[in-house]
Amino acid sequence: MKRLYIVALCFTLLTTVADAKTVYLVRHAEKVNDGSKDPKLSLLGQQRAQNIADMLSHADIRHIYSTDYQRTQSTAQPLAEYLGIEVQSYDPTKLAAFADKVKQQAGNALIVGHSNTTPMLTYLLSNLPVMNLDESHYDNVFQVVIENEQATLHVLKSEPSQASQALNRFKPLSERFFDGELVFNMSFKGEVVGQSKHQFRHKNHRYQLSETTRIESMNINAIIDTELDSKTLSPISLKMSGTMGTAVDIKLNWQGDQVTGHSAMSRAPFKKQGKILLDEKLRPQTLERTGAIMLAHLMPVTETQPLQINWFNGYDGHSNLIKMSYLGDEQITVPAGTFDTYKIKYSGGAPSQYFWIDKKQAKVIKIEVIHMPWVYELAAVSVK
Repeated sequence: MKRLYIVALCFTLLTTVADAKTVYLVRHAEKVNDGSKDPKLSLLGQQRAQNIADMLSHADIRHIYSTDYQRTQSTAQPLAEYLGIEVQSYDPTKLAAFADKVKQQAGNALIVGHSNTTPMLTYLLSNLPVMNLDESHYDNVFQVVIENEQATLHVLKSEPSQASQALNRFKPLSERFFDGELVFNMSFKGEVVGQSKHQFRHKNHRYQLSETTRIESMNINAIIDTELDSKTLSPISLKMSGTMGTAVDIKLNWQGDQVTGHSAMSRAPFKKQGKILLDEKLRPQTLERTGAIMLAHLMPVTETQPLQINWFNGYDGHSNLIKMSYLGDEQITVPAGTFDTYKIKYSGGAPSQYFWIDKKQAKVIKIEVIHMPWVYELAAVSVK
């Protein structure tokens, strides 16, 4: 039934904007993880490319654009073959000029790009804020309708879609919580540039968490304080102050699933800027990003039990579907010593992250941000 709903929604939007110029933007479909710089599409990616062609076959597409990579060209090819249209190449390093070209041309278009280019290009065409795309996001289809130099933006879904996947109800492993502090060395491109201190306290049925991050060379000196319900990990409050390149001011409070407050900090140019006021009802059992990261060791993720949850990013007010997966056991050495760990992955967080968790004392030992040059390694431990 959910799949039928997605298809019906797409058909409605595709057929109600025929009198305006419409541009569809997608990230390339799933790729083969072969370690190369120019991988081909996987079998699932090939199927998604065909599904995108089916979805847009009656959208009156006149132009199809792609970057010069196998994964993007192959995503565009099924629709191009069906319509008898040649795929035109564009330079992803010159998005502003390309956006101007697309705005000036007549006719609807499909543009295939990448997770780090599609949001910015969508923003340049619409002048509307756009969500981040994570390395695990493949199902978003951004529909920009341009009429009389005004734009509207819809986010559709191609199949298979995470939007139709069920969320997990879970019970955190509360027995693993500890009162104390973890100090991480933060490395950027292999060089230690600063430290991040994570403090944990359990009081009055609440987890009180604090993260202090200092990187002098990047003008980062920020403190994040968050409170969560100790039984469910449901967020209660989030505060952030200091600097993250520029001044930061975040104050959020939850009453059940309702979040209110404000967020002011520097963000990517395709996101909402300035002070964002929030008064939003979230999906039930939505976790807050900071708490979900700091309490990765409480997540009941096993080889046979991945988790699918929704989390809310207080930095920009977006909610994302997150999949937590068990990746196996690994012995690692960090400044604090050598540990036998199990490794889990948070997919969908824009960006995704790896966590290595000590099997004996259930502490996060190492964090790696996927496709970004950031690594956190445990340097000191203090347990009360």
